Amino acid sequence: MFRALVAIDQALGATRPGWRWIGEVSLVLLGVHLAADRLDDAVLGFLASMGWLGPDGTPVAAYLAVGLELLVAARVAAILLLSVGAPPATWAHFKANWSIEGVVRPLFWVPTAAAGAWVLGMAVEDALSPYLGEPAFWLGVIAALIAGWRLGITALGRLIGGLFPPKRRTDGWMWALPLLLTASLAARYGLPVWGWL
Repeated sequence: MFRALVAIDQALGATRPGWRWIGEVSLVLLGVHLAADRLDDAVLGFLASMGWLGPDGTPVAAYLAVGLELLVAARVAAILLLSVGAPPATWAHFKANWSIEGVVRPLFWVPTAAAGAWVLGMAVEDALSPYLGEPAFWLGVIAALIAGWRLGITALGRLIGGLFPPKRRTDGWMWALPLLLTASLAARYGLPVWGWL
């Protein structure tokens, strides 16, 4: 019996990088989804202000937002998958391997993962508030901080540590606009700091 438990434990330990990858992707996709939802509203408002909003205005806005969300989600999942097993980031490694891709990664990851952690914290608060009242808010904050620390910050170090020597310093320029647009929406609408300022 003991040997069977040890074998199961070893098998689960071997799958740890995969579970961590799923958690990191899930965290940032919460932030990406929040940003896409706000993009949908912004496109809808723009179409309405230009007088272009017909009966099909809402689907156009929704399709643009969903298209951006799927594009960014696929890119993020690929970047994270390629960085599994990468060493932690160092300044020397970044300086040797920087490119547009290397600069955009942290600019995208920090606000988007933070927004995802905050969404997770709000979900915990909503689930617990009928039972706990006011303490549910603080449990949500704790859940957001733990998720941001264990998944967001550790993945950020690996994303930078996983940079390869670029062929050109302009590598990754095509992904800069969708990633930075998503990050700016996540920073503007997904973080609680704007209500405190």
